[in-house]
Amino acid sequence: MRSLALFLPLLLSACGWMWDQPKVKAFRESPLKVEVPAERVGLGENLSPGARTGLKPEGGFAESPFAFTEAELLRGKALYQSFCAVCHGARGEGDGPVIPLGVPRPRSYHDPAVKAMPEGYFYFAATNGFGRMFSYRSRIPERERWLIARYIKRCLLLEACPKEVVNAEVH
Repeated sequence: MRSLALFLPLLLSACGWMWDQPKVKAFRESPLKVEVPAERVGLGENLSPGARTGLKPEGGFAESPFAFTEAELLRGKALYQSFCAVCHGARGEGDGPVIPLGVPRPRSYHDPAVKAMPEGYFYFAATNGFGRMFSYRSRIPERERWLIARYIKRCLLLEACPKEVVNAEVH
């Protein structure tokens, strides 16, 4: 017991007064300044408002800010088949496999008003949703949404798709 009485003051003096120690409390301003350069861009981000939104600053829909290769259209076809063809159909006619199950029929891409739209229209719809269609912003990265828009415009509407993309089977 006597050793405990000698050991206890030694133990308590080693701790110090914790409430006097320097620390950062929750919801208080940090003592360290966090400075991020204004020109810093996050991975995969594009600073152009047209690239992020699909809209031109002066109004209207933008063209794609990316220069896709012919080989990348095959990836665009695979993404379209995975995310869009369920409702819009393989050829964009609004006859996807879920339509007979009671899902409302989407507008055909071959409608003259839709066919005249630039790629930014399809990107904007995929990013923000359109009518009953929900947003794919959190599901498909920005560049791939533009790639799907390029595939829709070039391969489904303009029918200027390379033969290897047209004949390729994607699942």
